[in-house]
Amino acid sequence: MATAAAPPSTSPPGRGFGRRRVLVVFESGPAGVAALDCARELAEYEQATLTVVSVAPQEPLGMRCGGSPSDYNCAVRDAVAHELEQARARLGEIGAHAACELLVEGRDLPLEDWCAMGTFDTILLPAHRRPLRAPSHPAAVALKRTGAEVRIIDRRGRELTLT
Repeated sequence: MATAAAPPSTSPPGRGFGRRRVLVVFESGPAGVAALDCARELAEYEQATLTVVSVAPQEPLGMRCGGSPSDYNCAVRDAVAHELEQARARLGEIGAHAACELLVEGRDLPLEDWCAMGTFDTILLPAHRRPLRAPSHPAAVALKRTGAEVRIIDRRGRELTLT
């Protein structure tokens, strides 16, 4: 079942006063869960302000053979929104105070621009496995330009070096 589309997200997340600001980019899978757990630990032990963001990829609309991608896009948005709610639940008590944001590709600001507006101190990314190369995340280099400390977390919760 499709849900109504939310308005585009262009505002930066709420700012914490004097507290460390941590952003975790949540993606489904073991590395995404490990990054979320690492973010929860930072929020608990360092009294950090936590923001969780997920990005819903979208297929471009237009003329093509077959069905319109709008139903597919809506299903992807719904699935990512559901995963974001599961992430909030996994955070437990911290999740009640965490800001959660769903960014829709092509409608909202790109992840890098949205992160730059939020002035985060630390950004946690789930590692992506890459054939014949070390695990990394496709947005890591661009997010590093925001001035934040960027950490890539693998499926076992280990921090990887940025490549």
